Amino acid sequence: MEIRELDLRDEASVHRHWDIGRLAEQASRPYDFYVPWETAWLTYSRGRDDFETVLLGAFEDGEMWGAASVVHPLYDNLHSASAEFYVHPERHRRGLGTALARAAEDVARGRGRRLLMTEAYAPPDEDSAGLLFARAMGFKDGLVDGMKVVDLVDTEDLWPDLEARTAPRQVDYRVVTWHDGVPEGLVEDLCRLNEMFVEEAPMGDLDVEPEKWDAGRVAEQQERNRRTGRRVVAAGALASDGTLVGLTEVMVNERATQRGFQSGTLVDRRHRGHALGLAIKLANHRQLRTLYPECRVLLTGNADVNAAMNKVNEALGYREVERCVELQKAI
Repeated sequence: MEIRELDLRDEASVHRHWDIGRLAEQASRPYDFYVPWETAWLTYSRGRDDFETVLLGAFEDGEMWGAASVVHPLYDNLHSASAEFYVHPERHRRGLGTALARAAEDVARGRGRRLLMTEAYAPPDEDSAGLLFARAMGFKDGLVDGMKVVDLVDTEDLWPDLEARTAPRQVDYRVVTWHDGVPEGLVEDLCRLNEMFVEEAPMGDLDVEPEKWDAGRVAEQQERNRRTGRRVVAAGALASDGTLVGLTEVMVNERATQRGFQSGTLVDRRHRGHALGLAIKLANHRQLRTLYPECRVLLTGNADVNAAMNKVNEALGYREVERCVELQKAI
């Protein structure tokens, strides 16, 4: 067996790396939310301003059978890196994953990182091979997220009653929506909310620092999303003075518009208690149905201890299908 660092411009090698991950997830997860090849290739081959990515391949008999990625933040959280590990379903229990995990540690250490993070998915009530592997490699549980899906078509009839019941609590606020670009007047507030997210959202025992956001980083993200086919559908809550105090976003890939990923939802703590989280998610669900009527299923993750957001998602019809255990290891 040999571990090699891949050339991110070598399309054949990167495609094999991507395909190993696709097959591994297909064999172990209940829903297909794997990134389309075209988006993965555009991301790896062009690179990113905010992260450095290293791809590793585990080779046997001249062919790649294991794949790992090691991602190093460049704007914040410079103490850490995150990694993913995949082994082709036909080559389990041959030491490929162990070799990749050790190589990933070496890569992150070589870039001055002291902490390596990873994620492992498992059924709601039992451990998976991936989770047991991560723990065996010395990773410690940091946070457990319940991974949930909602069928927008099947739950659409819930929306009018939810809107009617919560509207009286929102008389001092206004809900706005946008897509594929943040309105110029909201960029500064969006940066403030993004920086607030790590401090306000449950992080368990994870060693994570707040991110640093400014207009330049927002513009970089928007351009990268446009170039790689990622579409962002968003809604926000405005206070009476016009300040953005709540935000929710859904990511839809233009090459897989039948599905979407519900990203973070946050309401400024000074404006909680008005059902704004529910209001902006309802507005965004409606916007999604208009923009992408073929987008039927959304996937999201919520920390088990996040009672408020779990209550919102339960009202919207989300149901848990698996767990995501976020783990970390001092290296």
